[in-house]
Amino acid sequence: MSDSVAVEGAHPVHAHNEALGFWRTYVFSTDHKMIGRQFLFFGLIMLVLGGLMAMMIRWELAWPESAVPGLAWLPEPYLYEGIIPPQTYNMLFTMHATIMIFFSVMPILIGCYGNFLIPLMIGAKDMAFPVLNMLSFWVGALAGVVMLGSFFVPGGAAASGWTAYPPLSAQAAYTGVYWGQNLWVISLLILSISSLMGSINYITTIINMRAPGLTYLRLPLIIWFLFITAILLLLALP
Repeated sequence: MSDSVAVEGAHPVHAHNEALGFWRTYVFSTDHKMIGRQFLFFGLIMLVLGGLMAMMIRWELAWPESAVPGLAWLPEPYLYEGIIPPQTYNMLFTMHATIMIFFSVMPILIGCYGNFLIPLMIGAKDMAFPVLNMLSFWVGALAGVVMLGSFFVPGGAAASGWTAYPPLSAQAAYTGVYWGQNLWVISLLILSISSLMGSINYITTIINMRAPGLTYLRLPLIIWFLFITAILLLLALP
């Protein structure tokens, strides 16, 4: 009798949580693994774009002032019937290096690896701040959109080299680039905000959410790499 009463009075147990929709699962996800995948695919897409610019640079070095096959459709003043002019070469050199470093290497080696591996390797269920983690990706993606959008403003994208040293970057008359250089700076400022979000998340997660008994000296080497990188970013970016 007591068993039957206990069964009748028990609350139903749900074996599975309510399924999330497409947008919450794949787009605005707070799951660290999905965000890691988002950083990975974002970095790979930018890697392809930066690689195409690298091929154009190498074509110009190998066969100067000759038309690049298949690019005759690009309008002037970017290309002249497929031929890369000097100002476009400088733009390609600048944007290739910028995209490869800030929008390919960093998203893959820090954003992807960090989000995917840190919780798994320290025994945590997720990052310390899942919503901030989601925002770090989308703010970084916004920075990529601003950077690519600089190709479509009058004068084209930045052409002062990826270091952007003044006065070459400060005086538009030197490079012929006006708003493109401004968008380059704005994009990296937005990306810095994204990196700050990620750094705060990484540091907090590694310090506070390690499994019992996982001391600092027992941390895997890749976690130390991500931990030190996050500290350096947190100190350097402001």
